[in-house]
Amino acid sequence: MPPVSHPLKKGVLTILMNYNDHAPPHVHIKYQNDVKSYRYEIRSKKWMKPGKELPPKLKKMVEVWVDVHEQELLEQWEHAMNNQIITIIG
Repeated sequence: MPPVSHPLKKGVLTILMNYNDHAPPHVHIKYQNDVKSYRYEIRSKKWMKPGKELPPKLKKMVEVWVDVHEQELLEQWEHAMNNQIITIIG
């Protein structure tokens, strides 16, 4: 799962995208050493499978970052679905 962002918040968060992942377009967020990744839909701006959540400030940081980079993320999603190289945004 390659990153689509530089590490955010001094390496605490990394935003990633899978090749050949299921729809809808979304990103995975790795938080510190959490085994679990959090998923956020790019178009609808909704968290997938709510449950254990990121701390509110970090959650907001991800939401703002995705909103700012929405078009670039959708382009990267198309690349990933076509097995093309995903590049880092931002």
